[in-house]
Amino acid sequence: MSQNFANPLSSRMHNLDVPLTLMERFKIVVRLGSAMLAGGLLIVGLLEWKVFEMEVVGNLIIAIASLIVSLPIFITAIYGIFTRDADAHAMMEQLVALATLAAMMNQEFVVATLIPIIMNLGHFLEERSILGAQAAIDGLKTLQARTAVLLNADGTETDVEPESLKIDDVILVRPGDIIAADGEIVEGVSTIDQSSITGESLPEDVTVGKNVFAGTINMTGVLKIRVTKTGDKTAIGRVMELLQDAEGAKTPVMKLIEKYATYYIPIILTVAGVVLFLTRDIDRAMAVLVVGCPGALVLAGPTAMIAALAAASKLGILIKNTRFLEALVGIDTVVLDKTGTVTIGHLQLSSMVLKEATSEKELMVEAIRCASGSRHPASKAIVKAAQDRDVTMLTPPSAAIQEVPGKGVLLQETSETSYLGRLAWLKDEGFDISGCDELIPENFIGTTVWLARRLQDDNGNTRNEIAGCFLMADRPRPEACEAIQEMRDLGVERCVLLTGDRRATAEEIGRFLNMDQVIAEVLPSQKLDVVAAEKAAGRSVMMVGDGVNDAPALASGDVGIALGAAASDIALQSADIALMTSDLRRLPMTIHLARATHMTIHVNIIVGLGLTLFFIWLASMGIINSLTSAILHNVGEAFVIINSARLLKFHE
Repeated sequence: MSQNFANPLSSRMHNLDVPLTLMERFKIVVRLGSAMLAGGLLIVGLLEWKVFEMEVVGNLIIAIASLIVSLPIFITAIYGIFTRDADAHAMMEQLVALATLAAMMNQEFVVATLIPIIMNLGHFLEERSILGAQAAIDGLKTLQARTAVLLNADGTETDVEPESLKIDDVILVRPGDIIAADGEIVEGVSTIDQSSITGESLPEDVTVGKNVFAGTINMTGVLKIRVTKTGDKTAIGRVMELLQDAEGAKTPVMKLIEKYATYYIPIILTVAGVVLFLTRDIDRAMAVLVVGCPGALVLAGPTAMIAALAAASKLGILIKNTRFLEALVGIDTVVLDKTGTVTIGHLQLSSMVLKEATSEKELMVEAIRCASGSRHPASKAIVKAAQDRDVTMLTPPSAAIQEVPGKGVLLQETSETSYLGRLAWLKDEGFDISGCDELIPENFIGTTVWLARRLQDDNGNTRNEIAGCFLMADRPRPEACEAIQEMRDLGVERCVLLTGDRRATAEEIGRFLNMDQVIAEVLPSQKLDVVAAEKAAGRSVMMVGDGVNDAPALASGDVGIALGAAASDIALQSADIALMTSDLRRLPMTIHLARATHMTIHVNIIVGLGLTLFFIWLASMGIINSLTSAILHNVGEAFVIINSARLLKFHE
């Protein structure tokens, strides 16, 4: 109660899960209203005293004004004393209450009125500034759609609340609409602005089968989307939930300040007492009490953290707990998972090798007749490559496509049977594979998929032929080399590539990325041992993975970062920091933001503490009075707010 009534920002720092509540607004109105009312009465009292020469009436009005404006402060201070509230905001109110009480006892009612008025106005400006930074995060909530167009079974449309949507509902999203729920496109082609989720400034082209997220904007075509997640389960809903947890967390520096906060009031009281004893000047003692309020120290950490969280969220960097910002500062080793992290995560067609096919087009036309009915990654890569090259099948398959687990795909028709799969499988099926290995380039490291045909003529004679081969590989991300070099420039001394893939493939990618060590053919459970060994060697480890099978390793690192976490619940749960996009350049950006935040907090503390000590010295020497102290008290807080706000401009 005390810290909330004294300063609504105090509760906001620990519970930022909702916009400014009615109760908080009421408390701000009470404090600001009492200051304005007291200010008006002060003017009336001075007029009665000085102009109309009614000193008694004037002093009475001014005394009433001082009581009105200081009453909330007295209530807070007394409550804090009885509850032994060590909250720094409560301590500020106790010091101001003592200074105000001293002024009243000395019958300086003008001073007793002006000190609380100035302090209240200063607090109001602080709250407005910090809540303005918080608005950058709260703004994510405004991205949620207000209505959704539900497609009924009979084809009619109904406007509904997004909260009423259920899994497997189909919604219609027109150009310019905000997508109301996470889902999969079932019809339509469009361009989506996903900057609110991933931080990517460039829109993404989407088509049937693509996943889209609530809070993103449909820019061009009309889409029909099957709902897969709603409400708090959507990507943006989970982002908001985890941001709320992060905002309430405290860094080690902030905890250290709070640890020694209980000693602060006794020290200030001792200084004020010594000044009063030596000088017999109560105004000097009041000035020490007022200027000694630890406002700058209170705001040093929270303002920087809120600004950093706001900047990070705009870039698609989700920080689950602010303590990891400080942990990132000392990172010297980065362990990166290969598949889906430093590589794209799915097979891509590198090239084709012809054997008995007459052209690459002929080879691909035959292959997509088999691949079109398969969900295997290799089949999907062939279909995708055909789409990119505008190659289509001449005739659709006349029979069902059969998946042969671990071997390939079989399409058995009347006069022709097609095989798409491993070379060893073709050998088992009776094909002559002599000379096939020689067709593969010596330096190729990846997956080979062969196409073979068994043809039957009208007389029942069969002829086997191997048409050719598709060379496929999971390529490193285009920005991987740049991102790793940027991390090295930021002081990362060691980069380790970790994968369950074949050693030859892993080492080839490791050489391309200039990794210090490549650890291949490990199981997900063994990745945890690798991270533990790095930490045991005295290194500060940042583990980076896709969050799916890397959860134990992500949790064991000093900092765990999940890449491309917008659609992954596991990533958001297991990692300390989740990057909502798969762009590896967000890794050095996150380290840079952490260091900028760390530096900002320390500058805030040093400057804030330095100004407080300097002003205490000025007050104790009688250079400034109690009213000037109330004004100067806000100088340190203003510096802290402005310095922290610079983080809001952090960008790529």
